[in-house]
Amino acid sequence: MSQKILTANEIGVLWTQYMENSMTLPLLDYFEKTLEDDEIHPLLEVAKQTANNGVSQCTQIFKDEHLPVPDGYGKEDLNPNAPKLFTDAFILNFLEHLGKVGLTSASLSLGTSASEEVRDFFTNRIERQSTLYNQCVELGMNKGLYVRAPQVEIQDQIEYVKGKSYLHPFNKRSLNAIEISHLFENYKTNSIGEVICQGFAQTGKNKTIKKYMREGKNLSIKHRKLFSSVLDESGIQTPMTSSNFLTMATDPVFSDRLMIYLIGVLSSAGHGNYATASSASLRYDLIFTYQRLSVDIAMYAKDGMDIMIKNGWFEEPPQAPDRQQLIQ
Repeated sequence: MSQKILTANEIGVLWTQYMENSMTLPLLDYFEKTLEDDEIHPLLEVAKQTANNGVSQCTQIFKDEHLPVPDGYGKEDLNPNAPKLFTDAFILNFLEHLGKVGLTSASLSLGTSASEEVRDFFTNRIERQSTLYNQCVELGMNKGLYVRAPQVEIQDQIEYVKGKSYLHPFNKRSLNAIEISHLFENYKTNSIGEVICQGFAQTGKNKTIKKYMREGKNLSIKHRKLFSSVLDESGIQTPMTSSNFLTMATDPVFSDRLMIYLIGVLSSAGHGNYATASSASLRYDLIFTYQRLSVDIAMYAKDGMDIMIKNGWFEEPPQAPDRQQLIQ
């Protein structure tokens, strides 16, 4: 293969894909060892193949471009003998979330890429993540584990906004369908974050990590309850599965650095979700709420980054040369 010069965009998104896929593999290996439901196994296999493909293809592109292959994450970040921590119901929900996050990431990455090889890579990623997401939703619905968004009655005639009061921050009109969608999806993602933080807190041994995970759990609960209360104000109940997602296991499962990195990835996805929801919402109180909660996530993510840097766990992304330093 002839050498090609990748743009900064392409190097950045490929590096991120490598890191996130290498981090996902120990998670999926653990799920595979502890999963009991045979119907979920094929979906787990799809997720593993997708992650393995991401790592191998990124590695090949980096080598072809004479770029260093990141260290990433691996088997050393998993305790293979750890007992079951997450229930099968949570594993299915997590795989659905993984497909959704992967779709968003691959779509954004494709939109910033020019190289045909890189565009083909992300096009393939979108197809794979779509397959995973669709299969998870279908199985979840068949098992009664998929949490559908609220159903509401919609007026039977088209209406036009008749005044600025529709946007007024103190006029809490009933929610429109777009606002309901974002509130509910952010409710769901915080519910997943709450479970993961609780699981990591109860299996972690490092006091700093346990404290950080407890803070993450409390933050997820705070945000989840806020979204639920906004829906309640419009008479919309928040449906949620009653399945228990965690066992009582306390043995360490994942390395501290992997746990912190995963929380960072989820925080970044949540931050993006809030930005999208803020721009799509027409009630100004919702816009202010999303912006305020985004600060919560940013500060929490910064604390996680500080922990990683302090412990030497943060692998530096590729960066441009420091021209000022070269002058000195």
